[in-house]
Amino acid sequence: MSKRTGSVLTMAMLLGAMACSASEKAGSQSANSASPGTGSGALGSTWADAGKMPDLFTGMWMTMSGMVESDEKLNVPFTPKAQAFADAYKYKRDIPYAQEGCASPGLPIAMRTGPIKFTYAPGLISIYMQAVGHTRFIRMNQPMGKTAPKYYGNSVGHWEGDTLVVETDDFLPEISFQYGVGKGLPPAETLGTATLGGPTTTAAPPGGAARAGGPAAGGPGAGGPGAGGPGGGRGPSPLTRAIWGPHGEHMHMVERFRLVDQTLELKQTIYDDTVWTQPYVVKTHNFRRIVKGVSERGPFSGEPEEWVCTVSITSFDPDTNTYKDKDPEEMVKYLDKLGR
Repeated sequence: MSKRTGSVLTMAMLLGAMACSASEKAGSQSANSASPGTGSGALGSTWADAGKMPDLFTGMWMTMSGMVESDEKLNVPFTPKAQAFADAYKYKRDIPYAQEGCASPGLPIAMRTGPIKFTYAPGLISIYMQAVGHTRFIRMNQPMGKTAPKYYGNSVGHWEGDTLVVETDDFLPEISFQYGVGKGLPPAETLGTATLGGPTTTAAPPGGAARAGGPAAGGPGAGGPGAGGPGGGRGPSPLTRAIWGPHGEHMHMVERFRLVDQTLELKQTIYDDTVWTQPYVVKTHNFRRIVKGVSERGPFSGEPEEWVCTVSITSFDPDTNTYKDKDPEEMVKYLDKLGR
């Protein structure tokens, strides 16, 4: 999350768990170097392992779950510092869009949409996240180590039975980081982005979102309220109730991927003792496999496609804490100057 005068959240239109203890985190961190399931001979280290792992690699995976957490029941207690931040938080009636330049929302948000595509090479699993147009890389059966902060962090993985466990550290401060679900603003009396997800919301054209960037830059396949996913047409978007803020230096995430029939379950647990007094467990996201000629879904064929975020057509005014759409004629002139 890019921060100006607090925090500025990047966003695209078309956005819409098993509890892990702190001891589980410690155990999973040490697993890379201490457990029998890791090391050079562990699953995911050779080409022969490709046929031994659960098949995450055929086709792509699509979800219509919302990318922003919306269930207040999943909120966990804040630290005093984070509670003071939340108490002073100013909900924005307009959803905060991407700034010029379309910064990525980073993890964990970018993994809560689809389609996504897994690929494998010995010692490496890659995940192409088509909705943001980026690929993340998971080093298999290796120590975490330390890297420069990134939007998608530094990820290492290992298999625990039929579950792919991925731990990620080293996040940039600019990622979109949700503290939890608040009360938000009263419903607006006029139409606008405050009712995103309501019956007046229109979908973006195939191949891209109406806006680029943000908690899950909604490229091809962005689901959630207003995009045909669960919650579409049911009132204000969870975005208008979300609390966003800076994460701590040692924020850490554990993901658990498990294939159940043709459904891929993703469970994310986020640890940040500067924000919460216990781990934040995100709702389970379910992805359905899409395969070309077998289970195609609308415009999504099951084959990866390129999607590139170009430029936002909104601007942010830090003095008024609002976003203002540019006049379409002005935008055309601006794009002409860029030679687009």
